[in-house]
Order: sequence, then C-alpha cells, then structure tokens
Amino acid sequence: MKIAKYITPEDTIQLLVTSLHSKKEIKEFLSELKDNNIYEISFINIKILPAKVIIRLQELKEKITITVNKTRLKYYLRDLGFYVILQENKYLKKEDRIRKVQYLALGGSAGSLKKFMQIIQALPSSTLSIFVVMHQKSDIKSSLAEILQRSTNHYKVTEAVSDTKVMPSTIYVAPSNRHMIVAGGFIFLTDDEPKNFSKPSISTTFESLAYEYKDSLLGVIVCGYGADGSDSLSHIRKNGGVVIIEQPYECKATPMLENAISTKEYDYILSIEKINQLLYNHLNNKNEIDMYLDKFLDDIYIKYGYDYKHYNKNHIVRRITHYFHILGVNNFKDFSYKVLHDNDIFKDLFLDISINVTTLFRNPLTYKKLRDDIFTTFKDKDAIKIWCAGCSSGEEPYSIAIFLKELNLLDKSLIYATDLNDVILQHATNGIYSNENYKLFEEHYKEAGGTAKLKDYFTDYEDFSIISKDIKEKILFFRHNLVTDGTLNEFQLIFCRNVIIYFDETLKTRVFNLFDDSLAKDGILVLGESESFDAREHFTTIDNKHKIYKKISE
Repeated sequence: MKIAKYITPEDTIQLLVTSLHSKKEIKEFLSELKDNNIYEISFINIKILPAKVIIRLQELKEKITITVNKTRLKYYLRDLGFYVILQENKYLKKEDRIRKVQYLALGGSAGSLKKFMQIIQALPSSTLSIFVVMHQKSDIKSSLAEILQRSTNHYKVTEAVSDTKVMPSTIYVAPSNRHMIVAGGFIFLTDDEPKNFSKPSISTTFESLAYEYKDSLLGVIVCGYGADGSDSLSHIRKNGGVVIIEQPYECKATPMLENAISTKEYDYILSIEKINQLLYNHLNNKNEIDMYLDKFLDDIYIKYGYDYKHYNKNHIVRRITHYFHILGVNNFKDFSYKVLHDNDIFKDLFLDISINVTTLFRNPLTYKKLRDDIFTTFKDKDAIKIWCAGCSSGEEPYSIAIFLKELNLLDKSLIYATDLNDVILQHATNGIYSNENYKLFEEHYKEAGGTAKLKDYFTDYEDFSIISKDIKEKILFFRHNLVTDGTLNEFQLIFCRNVIIYFDETLKTRVFNLFDDSLAKDGILVLGESESFDAREHFTTIDNKHKIYKKISE
C-alpha cells in the first residue's frame, strides 16, 4: 500500500502518501479524507496531484497541513492557494546534502592548527566562505590568520572584525578572547562570558552559523580537549546542515572528538584525508560545472529540443550538483554522458528547472488573427484536427478550444496536445489555474476578441478555477518528443510556439519536416513570435508578424 496512516494522541490523522498514479490509489486516498477530521498529509516523491485530489484538499483546506519534499509540487500547490511546508532535507541522504554546502566552519583546540592547515591547503579555488574557531591564549596576540594565509593562494585569510560583511573566497579567523557570530550576512564580535570554558567558543560560532546558513553549512570538529562545539551540532543538523567529526585515532587530544561523537549529531566520522577528498570533489565538481555548463546546455537543446540557457544558472548548478551522487559519477564528463544518452535521466534532472511559462491567449493579437481569419475557414470541414506541440501546462489548447466553441466548431474538433514532460502534462490535464492567473486570462481573452464571458468556460473554486468539462473532453493530452517521435495524424492546424526557438538548423529541419508530413493540404502552421521559419518548401507566409504559415502542396 502506498499510503501509511497514523493517529496521534491528539486525534490528528497523519497520512504519508508515496504514490497517486492509479485510479485505485487515488480512490484509496480520497476515502481516507473525512469532513470532521484534522489531517497532516505528507506527499513524498510526488511532483503533481490529480484534479480530484486537489479539489478535495480545497474542501478540507482549514483542516489539513500539507508537507511535500518536491519543489515542483510545493510551487504548484502554493500557486493554488494552499499553505505548503517543504521538507526536502528530511528525505535527502547525507551524501546529497553536502552538495548544497557554500559555507564551511572549522572548530578545534589542542593540535588543531595542523589540521586546519591541511584542510585549507587541499581546498581548490571556490566561492566558499570559511570560519575558523581555535582555542587560543587570551593574553597573546594571535598570528593564526597569517599562518593560515601561507597555506593557500585561493582564499583571503583575515582575522574577523566586527560589522564586516561576509564575502566569498574568504577565511575568517575568530580573534582570541572574543566570540565570533554571524547574522544577516555580517560578522559580529562579542565580549560575552566564556561558553564551555572557551572564548572564542566553537559552540557560539557554530550555532549562529547554523541559523544563518541552514542547509548550506558544513561544520567540522577536529582535535582538542573539552566539550566545546558538541552542543551546537544538533542546531546544525536540525537546520539541514552537515556535521563531520575527525577520526579520533588521528589525534593525541581526543576528548573534544569523543564528546562530539557521544551526541550522535553527526553525518560522518572521517580522517583528514577523507575530509579533504570530500570537499575537493564537491568544490571541483562545481568548478567543472561552471566551466562546461554552457556547452552542456547547448548539447541539451540539440539532443532534446529544450533550451535552458536563460534560466537561473544557480538553480541549474544546484540541481546538477545534487545529481552527481545520485548517478554515481565523479566528474562532469561522465555526468554529461549519462544525461545525454538517457532520456529518463534527462527528464528527472531538468523537470524542476523547466518553468513552462505560458498563459491563456498568450499574444492576444495572434489569437485574434486566428479567430477572425483562420478558424472561420474550417466551417465547411467535416472534422477538424489540431495539434499543439509543446503544449506545456495546457493554456494554449484550452485557448484554441474556447474560440472553437464560440464559433460553433468545437463539436467536430479534436485537439492533440503533446509535451515531453509527463508532470507538466498532468498539470495541463488538471486544467486548474490560480485566481491570479485567471485575472490575466480575462485581460488576454478580451484583447483576443472573445465574445462571451470567460467564466462560462470555468468552474470557480475559492482559490482557483478549473476548465469546464465540455472544453476538456475535446483535448487529448499525451507525451510526444519532437526530436525522436514521428507523425501523429493529418492536421488542419499545428501550433508549435516558443518551443523551437533555439534549435539548430539540423533539428529545425527535422521538426519542420515532421510538421510538413503531419499537415493536410492547405493546413496552417503557427510558430512563436520570436521564432524564425525562413523560406521553406511547401509553405507560404500568411502573416509574418504573427508567424502564421500555410502548406501549399503535399
């Protein structure tokens, strides 16, 4: 069974849901939801929910708490008015969590200087910010920063100064007899009483970093006496950070390590050599990604027909870094090979990167042109078949269907709506859109020449609206890859807007040949406003501004 159920002493029903693919699973889940109960529902490894489930959750909205571990589902549900808790770190392996590290904290006492030097010497160039706390005598001016600077040319090493903004590629050393904390992106030094008999205190610094940097922090405890640092480890791990403790057999002063281990709040116990290897692999992978990312994204759109060059690069890098461990690779070359030779890996990797931004009646004047001059020519046809290639979240086929209905053409029409992305196809099949999106839909609908009331084509709920059944039933949503799959049928109209804009000439030719084979004589092809068709055999231009073309021969 894919649903686990637990009732708390307070009579709250906790449901853990790991699959909602089949009708049976959906029915089983819906049967668990009663009107008079309070629920805590966790959707684990689920990226989209079917419409029936969303409607039922809306009905129980005041009685449920929703937790997810997939960002795609989080944003989808939040857009529809639900409050959603993201618990990604709770379900990540520790090997995956280290991929997020952007800040490093080093703490130690007796015998730790040598360890710090070994770690810093082994670090490759990166944007890492590093914080070093070592117990020192308070009556002697510290030269720790100068000593550590001799160990690296990749990082600036400085003794921390209060009110200093934390910068990348910089190592900050806590001065003797002052506590170092970080808040709001700035370093502050305090003169508070010693903590754990120590000033500076590892615990004080580590705890502040835990709440400042959360899952971007890696804390490392090395040799020393006492228990300083141990009570801060739970704060690091509670906030999603990673804790490493040096192997005690490498140190003469082991009490600090033994006390840290006794808390059980750690992810690794490693030798300095293994710590260095872990950090090097993490940082070197990031350097490789930065170096080869543009070419990799070029290869992606050549192979799969999707362009990600203009998406948030930091998000793409985080996603790729996360997948290094999942795929069991140690370098970018091997990673790239796997992604480019396995369609399923590609889909899983890029699913959360793909934004699929669209809207109902996008580019309204194009739809007005189609309504006034193209759709009306279909009146004498016995059957109308339309293909929306790269339909994304469904707004385009729904827009077409609405205008066909207003022209009394929908009853004899069938719209094929295809996309490579299975999850976005479920989004499209749901036909559920937020109230905020609906307001934009209304503006575009009027500008495109709509003659009815847009609300006539939707069922209204409190926080969202759903496309009506009579519109949905004339659209077939299914998966199709323009790069590898063949023709589907013979169509009077093909929409392929803002899909092929970055295809190279070879891939464009392949796709246009596919459209040529798929269009009936006198069939219409509509491209995106930024896409170039050039002069193609068998086609003539109807409207260059709105990128509308007609097939003139078979």
